[in-house]
Amino acid sequence: MTCCSAVEKKGVTLSPKDTIEKALKALKKSKITTASVVDDEGAFLGLFSMGILLKNLIPVPITTSSGIQIDIKIKAMPGVAKRLRGLLPLSVAEVVERNPVKVLPEEPIWEVVGRLVAYCEPLCVIDEDGKYMGLITYESLINELKNSLNE
Repeated sequence: MTCCSAVEKKGVTLSPKDTIEKALKALKKSKITTASVVDDEGAFLGLFSMGILLKNLIPVPITTSSGIQIDIKIKAMPGVAKRLRGLLPLSVAEVVERNPVKVLPEEPIWEVVGRLVAYCEPLCVIDEDGKYMGLITYESLINELKNSLNE
């Protein structure tokens, strides 16, 4: 059994021009946490996810000209909420994960299980020509494994 059989059936595809607010609504409507981002020609650009968005909410330390990093503490809730409000009108392209974990469509499903466990994030199925075929999530992989028991 190859990993193609475990590709998520209810995936969402976003344009890099979509706002983060629009992307969040699409994820919520589909009851998923990760979406692929493709350009107008259908080329895969990366992933947008709740996790990637949360990473962009975390304040980064300031580095002085002498190279010293200063970790400035802010009141968490108001600071994070304000950062989220500032991110909502931005385009998905500004926060997309451009180097997600990729697998080839012919990879055995048992190898995919190991990669999902190792990387703790959805896997992008991309063929040798760079064509995006879909995502493998925990849920889609478990569903495919359960279905294979019935065959």
